Amino acid sequence: MLTNYLNIAWRNLVRHKTNTGINVIGLAMGLAACLLLVTYLKHELSYDAFHANANRLVRVTMEYSADGQVGKVPTTGTKVAPELGRQFSEIESGVRLINAEGVVQVGDKQFSEKALLYADSAFFSLFTFPLLKGNAQQALAGPNLVVLSEATAAKYFGTQNPVGKVLKVNTGGPADKYFTVTGVVANCPANSQIKYDLVASFTTLRASKTEEWWSANYGTYLLLRSPEALAPLQAKIGPFMKSPAAATEMTGGDYLTYNLEPIRRVHLQSEVGGLFEPNGDLTYVYVFGIISLLILLIACVNYINLATARAVERAQEVGVRKVLGAEQSQLFGQFMGESLLVTGAALGLGLLLAGLLLPLFNDLSDRRFTVAGWLNPGWVGLVLGIGLVVALVAGGYPALLLARFRPMQALQGRMALGGNSLRRGLIVFQFAITAFLIVSTLVVRNQLSFIQTKKLGYNRDRVLVLPATQQVADKISTLKSEFKRNAGVAQVSLAYESPVFVNGGYSMHRADRPESQNKLVTGLVIDADFIKTMGIRLLTGEDLTTADMARVNDLAVDSLDRFRFILNEAGARAMGWTPQTALGQAMNVNGRAGKVKAVVADFHFASLKQQIGPLVLFHQGGGNVILVKTGGGQLPETLAALERTWKQLLPNQPFAYQFMDQEFNSLYTSELRTGRIFSVFAFLSIFLGCLGLFGLSAYTTAQRTKEIGVRKVLGASVMSIVTLLSKDFLTLVGIAFVVAAPLAWWAMHRWLQDFAYRVDIAWWVFALAGVLAVGIALLTVSFQSVKAALMNPVKSLRSE
Repeated sequence: MLTNYLNIAWRNLVRHKTNTGINVIGLAMGLAACLLLVTYLKHELSYDAFHANANRLVRVTMEYSADGQVGKVPTTGTKVAPELGRQFSEIESGVRLINAEGVVQVGDKQFSEKALLYADSAFFSLFTFPLLKGNAQQALAGPNLVVLSEATAAKYFGTQNPVGKVLKVNTGGPADKYFTVTGVVANCPANSQIKYDLVASFTTLRASKTEEWWSANYGTYLLLRSPEALAPLQAKIGPFMKSPAAATEMTGGDYLTYNLEPIRRVHLQSEVGGLFEPNGDLTYVYVFGIISLLILLIACVNYINLATARAVERAQEVGVRKVLGAEQSQLFGQFMGESLLVTGAALGLGLLLAGLLLPLFNDLSDRRFTVAGWLNPGWVGLVLGIGLVVALVAGGYPALLLARFRPMQALQGRMALGGNSLRRGLIVFQFAITAFLIVSTLVVRNQLSFIQTKKLGYNRDRVLVLPATQQVADKISTLKSEFKRNAGVAQVSLAYESPVFVNGGYSMHRADRPESQNKLVTGLVIDADFIKTMGIRLLTGEDLTTADMARVNDLAVDSLDRFRFILNEAGARAMGWTPQTALGQAMNVNGRAGKVKAVVADFHFASLKQQIGPLVLFHQGGGNVILVKTGGGQLPETLAALERTWKQLLPNQPFAYQFMDQEFNSLYTSELRTGRIFSVFAFLSIFLGCLGLFGLSAYTTAQRTKEIGVRKVLGASVMSIVTLLSKDFLTLVGIAFVVAAPLAWWAMHRWLQDFAYRVDIAWWVFALAGVLAVGIALLTVSFQSVKAALMNPVKSLRSE
């Protein structure tokens, strides 16, 4: 019996090749898209789950208040882990981490490393990063010790055992350091928020010798004695930080406290940023999950529509089988067998498509997934489960509908299916999804275009950002003069950070007011060429000069008037000044006393998700980046000349750079990724919707062949016939758009609230989306309509 059902199912599928092809291709594309998106979602949701102690690990973030302003950062001072460990029995252990960049020399080879992680000796006890060579307890148990990742060890030493080897490292200080390799650790998993290529002992740093609350440059992680200890520990930290024992020097309503985040929640649900890579966003996880489901539903709708449309043709088959004794359950099993065959073929094709498209999806999602990652029992079970659900969803209703036919009515051709309303509803549902994705894609792309083109208050175009160690800073004057001898270089500046995203957190107060009236401010250390290099507009006052820079370290200068500050407009307002009255005012920035020399126009020094806040610019020596403003054409020649100059002056420093535009785009990684995915899957939803509409219109047109022939004989024009066949479908698409438009507006309005600076959702977005949805549907339906309208009426009538 089973063999007979399979044979009948196979013959039926082969006999109707067009419908079968549409169903298989549509389901295959929907399944492929779903599998790729589920791969991404599974990766995002699995962050840090590989740690054996994941349920007991927490990250500590810092919260503080100054004069009513509250700040939250993902970093802490060096005192947090040891002091909280001494005070609270709920804590088993803790580590402090800080990432650094440096130049590593191995023999006569140099390597520029951006992921050099300093960590306390308990690092390998807290986190599950398995050592391949070396002893986990002793690997970081002293100064100047380092553990290499497997990839880094191979890069430095090939197949040799690196344990015991010595590396010469410069991380920006005046002198090189020598590290002994004590182990090799497995490469960092892609789903880890902590990233490293080298892990060095924290005791190497001078910061490890003292404990401070306020040197907030370090990541702090704690291992709790039990998962249940989190809530009681959090409740104790606030009162302790307010007690005299904490000695935080906070007075009045100001406070300093710490919040605990379970490590599994950090990547997607943290209130503050990531330490080693940008955090993900749980909202986008939900969005991509919904998109994957909607794409699959569109493919299922195609199957349901075509299967129910063809039900009348199969009515007599059902009637004969019932007369011959077939039971309803047997008929249901037969038609579900057809659904399983179609879904099985689609699943196989979908897996092939997903494998072929995986490299493109990696570029789209900025991840590095592999087919090998799918080859495990859990993933195979998930794929088979998705296939089974699709078979039941897509084939269940048509199979039930066909199995319930009454045999006498079926044989007499007097069937009243009642499925027309369902098909209409499914078409509306299908194109509502498509319209929603079209509107969302247009809004997302409009916002991203706004971000890319918005005037930021500084000029980031064709600006190079080069890392600067102390050795580089020591030669900055010579380097500047040599760089500017090149006709392609307009300006050069040394600063602690580029203006794209300034991290420095300070407090400032007016000299004529109590120190307790501090204002939180972002600070950036610059030199006298920074304003000119970045094209920032001075509103009042004058730029810094070399004389202003020299007085900072001149002990003969009055210590209360040593610094010259440049405020932005927001900074001047925070201090109670206008740009004009701010000039010459005495103020203090974290113990640096001096006067305001200028006020610049507000510029964006953080993501457009944040309002422009108070900013102070000042000089105190040194810097971490060199900013080179290039001009005109011949950029490759300019870069080559800069590299030659660099290697002549700094032979021990690799010439590494990136454009400031790249830094800027990295602020919007999630948004850019979302825009790309929205665009691709909106197109896919349109294609799948049109595929189903094409099959349904072809079937409907074929059913009305005789009617079309009669109308043509009676003088109907091609346009009137096309209108007749198309208007019902276009009406449904119009209804779908009316349903989708307010939902899309609400969703996109919510999404845009994340941006302090954003576009309005313009009327033309909906007009364009509507035109696209209706136009694409019209083209799809018209293909069949025009073909039918142009058919010879004699042939149409004879075919009946």
